[in-house]
Amino acid sequence: MKRHLLLTVGDDLNSLYGVRFAASFFRDKADTSLTLFYVAPRYDAMDTREAGLQHQMDRKMAEMYREKGQNALNVSVRFLCDHGFVQNRVSTKLIFKRHGTVKDIVEEGHAGLYDAVVLGRRGFTLFEGALSNSVSREMLERDVDFPLWICRRPEMGRKNILLCVDETEPSLRIADHVGFILHGEEDHNVTLMHVDSGEGKNVDAILEQARSKLVENTVPPERITTLVKRSSKVVKAILEETERGAYAAVAVGRGGSQTKSMFKKWMVGSRSTNLLEVLDKAALWVSK
Repeated sequence: MKRHLLLTVGDDLNSLYGVRFAASFFRDKADTSLTLFYVAPRYDAMDTREAGLQHQMDRKMAEMYREKGQNALNVSVRFLCDHGFVQNRVSTKLIFKRHGTVKDIVEEGHAGLYDAVVLGRRGFTLFEGALSNSVSREMLERDVDFPLWICRRPEMGRKNILLCVDETEPSLRIADHVGFILHGEEDHNVTLMHVDSGEGKNVDAILEQARSKLVENTVPPERITTLVKRSSKVVKAILEETERGAYAAVAVGRGGSQTKSMFKKWMVGSRSTNLLEVLDKAALWVSK
């Protein structure tokens, strides 16, 4: 099954975390297309009456960042191809900032109909730093209808997915996404995890619905296990299991109309951003 991901790239060549995660995670690279996306700062004189020197400085700064961005893209392509990706399935796109980096990523994510948008260190920093402003809230609550993969220092070589589920629609959508991504990826198993905080939910039904989504996407039942943890500290339980199982990724559904979904609680409650800030070595997959 063919997949197409958008990978955001920054100019720190030591921190191409999204690129490194993709190189490590996928075995079926022939059916995976990647578009590498770099948003360069825009340097335009604010006043056309300014002296020509200002315009020259703007052009020089713009060219410097264009070169830095192109170099980062070229390095990323070489790294991916060195790790088995087919060169004609790896494309690059460099733009100068139009509306703001986050909005530009969202716009490209929608326009390209990607199966996921992958944020590396640069993308993660922007995502984390913008949580308190309206741009980020718009991205999280309304505009983002594609899954996000947030890669913060992922450890190459890790395998398997920890799929955290509850009773909400976003939870079923992330289960469907995990199943889609794992089609043909026989190196990865899935652990379906539910944290039972004592609210009397039908845990068996929650797990069975998520399992059905995986099986519908041809994930064999023998590659799916279930785990129920009883704890009022949801994030802590997930982090402990992630460390114990050395998973490649942790997958969660995020809010929407269901105000009690796990991700919604993590984003707006007292646990705000804990998972985003603390989770490393494994990527975080989020779907609305």
